[in-house]
Amino acid sequence: MEPVDQFITIEGKKTHIIRSDLQEPRDTIIFLHGKSFRASTWTSINAGKRMNEIGLNFIAVDYPGWGESEENSIFYPPTRKYTNSATFIKLLSKELNLRKFSLLGASFSGPFVISFASRNPESINKIVLVGPVWSEDLSTDSSLITSPTLICYGENDTVISVDSFIKYKNAIKESTLKMVKGAGHALYLDEPDVFFSILVDHLK
Repeated sequence: MEPVDQFITIEGKKTHIIRSDLQEPRDTIIFLHGKSFRASTWTSINAGKRMNEIGLNFIAVDYPGWGESEENSIFYPPTRKYTNSATFIKLLSKELNLRKFSLLGASFSGPFVISFASRNPESINKIVLVGPVWSEDLSTDSSLITSPTLICYGENDTVISVDSFIKYKNAIKESTLKMVKGAGHALYLDEPDVFFSILVDHLK
């Protein structure tokens, strides 16, 4: 199914999402973007099509203040422990009538995912962290994660140290750490086929 643009309202502000839905999905995955990117970054590499092929509904969201979503000071800058980002995901899932789903966070949105998942374990199927920023504020929260978690990063990432990824791996019990050879920080753009192969294997 071709991705469709949609606007929803969260805390009085316009929020842009791109979605690609199946009639009978086995799960839904929400993609959050990195700081220099937006929801359309994911559709530019056919993420919706690839997720639909394995039976998942696909939703990519422009975080408030990015892409086509309006700014909202409630949700950015992040509060301590990223609780405002967790609230945004909670309100987003409620607006989309999602009771349980999988969640992907890239780079700066990685902590958003951790904050939400540690507070709402009943809402999460699987987690994906792509080149995630580490936050000491979330060390305890990370240890509370019980969902199967994939942590992947590019071999040539010069933005975030590999130590950050190892810290997540050590903190999250059911986690797997994968490196993509030859890729930089935005590994999904550098090596999309390898990235999706790793992602699909985790989400099956």
